[in-house]
Amino acid sequence: MDFNYKTADGVIVKVTGGVAELLIQFDREEKNERRYARRRGQTSVERMNEEMGWEPVDKSVNIAADYIKSEERESLKSLLARLSEKERRLVQLRYYERKTVAEIGGILKISHQAVSKQLSKIHSTLKNFLN
Repeated sequence: MDFNYKTADGVIVKVTGGVAELLIQFDREEKNERRYARRRGQTSVERMNEEMGWEPVDKSVNIAADYIKSEERESLKSLLARLSEKERRLVQLRYYERKTVAEIGGILKISHQAVSKQLSKIHSTLKNFLN
């Protein structure tokens, strides 16, 4: 088996026999390694980060929005704690249990107009707490 080998200084030498077979095997392994490295480099997130400073973005998580939401929740809890027990019960029925004004009136044995008036008063009270 013959093999044309290019030396480091660019001279092409014809090699035969067992040495040629070894050179062919080394050449094949080197080409396979370059091909493998090229494929690996195309899919490597680490390499993309190293070369281009690219960072993957997880769009399923919005840290800022989650933080704001948790802060609003804590703020609302502290405001609700300032209400009376009866007012908190009204808020719970209306906004957490999603009952209608008529249903709340039936549960608390008061008219739906009284429920509406008390909810309106609670809204005003909460706004005043914020200011």
